[in-house]
Amino acid sequence: MTRPGGRAGQEESGTLASLFLAAMRRHDRAGVLLHQDGTKWRETPDWRLERQVIRLALFLRERASLVPGDRVAILSRLRPESVAAELAAIAQGAAAIAIDPELPSDTVRRAIEQAAPAVAFVPRGPEREQASGARAVVCFEGKAEGAWAWSEALDLGGTLDTPERAQSFRAQAREVAASSRALGYLAGLDGGSSCQYLTHAEAVARMRALRTELPARKGAVALVAAPPTLAARLALLSFVFDGLTICAVGTPGRESAGLQPEWVVGPAGVQESERTAAPVPRRAAGLFERVLAPFRSDPRKAKLEM
Repeated sequence: MTRPGGRAGQEESGTLASLFLAAMRRHDRAGVLLHQDGTKWRETPDWRLERQVIRLALFLRERASLVPGDRVAILSRLRPESVAAELAAIAQGAAAIAIDPELPSDTVRRAIEQAAPAVAFVPRGPEREQASGARAVVCFEGKAEGAWAWSEALDLGGTLDTPERAQSFRAQAREVAASSRALGYLAGLDGGSSCQYLTHAEAVARMRALRTELPARKGAVALVAAPPTLAARLALLSFVFDGLTICAVGTPGRESAGLQPEWVVGPAGVQESERTAAPVPRRAAGLFERVLAPFRSDPRKAKLEM
């Protein structure tokens, strides 16, 4: 994935970890992520996302004993914190498995059991019990006994965030093998769903296929308002890694006025409402539908989910 005019937005690389490092070195946008805070959209600049990922990765390595090959479960809707958690895991050679908390409780339970994560991220304290087998649990909101709060994890990572350790994080990220597992996802119907994985090489190839006809443009806004399916995560990471696009992370069904996104990734209803508010190029939306269709996590929703 490169920027128009031969300007490298990302180095030729076979891993998501190296693409992340390259994007944080070379970026040209006001912010990498937007999220809703009440009625306003709040911005996360590249430097802040990078610091969060480094500090979280150091916390996972030093305090949660995360090692390459481990699995990290992220039970959450798409949000800036889940993006940082996923990047921190894959940059250390672990596989990140996203699980939609809106799925039936039995499906969530089976998914976590199959994933057998070393570390789990959960929405709030009460969900801590769903990941009782993990060595460490981090709550995005609040805290539970035996679990870390998100702010605590970042603060503890901050105490480890010396220039030397930050360099060790980057060095380890560069050593992640293209053949190692990167993104975990649920495949199959609820009654027989199973955790499957894309390697770094497979994920990079699919992202590049996705963006072949959608080159990055400075200042463009992409709205990803979808459950944490493999398709949505691939699209979101492609925007983070291109170094130019501002990616708004929303929730299906919530108001997103004022964004005027150039690209929309989400259920069909979200796409149509956003086109009405701010027309999205039909070619772009159509390409997302065509390229992402084979990668949806739930085949029963193949006509709806991106």
